[in-house]
Amino acid sequence: MNRIWSFAGLFVAFVFAVTFFGQPAQSDVETKPTRWEYRTETVEAVQLAVRLNEWGGDRWEVFSVERGDSILDQQGDKTRLKVDNFQITARRLLK
Repeated sequence: MNRIWSFAGLFVAFVFAVTFFGQPAQSDVETKPTRWEYRTETVEAVQLAVRLNEWGGDRWEVFSVERGDSILDQQGDKTRLKVDNFQITARRLLK
């Protein structure tokens, strides 16, 4: 029984040491903050995939795609709301 308590004590000490003393040292050298450039554009729904691929090729990171204008599409006795365009917003690292 004494052996189990010794093991438990060592385990707790190990966890404590790793948690509080295993942190990497903080550098005194100041690092520059990351700077981004942003871009927002309204794109027609039929061109959305093409535009996203173009932006991806230019290393833009899209983080927002929102519905823009909508139109009523009436076909016979059916009426539905159809998205006409999207507003996309992206960022990339500023060089």
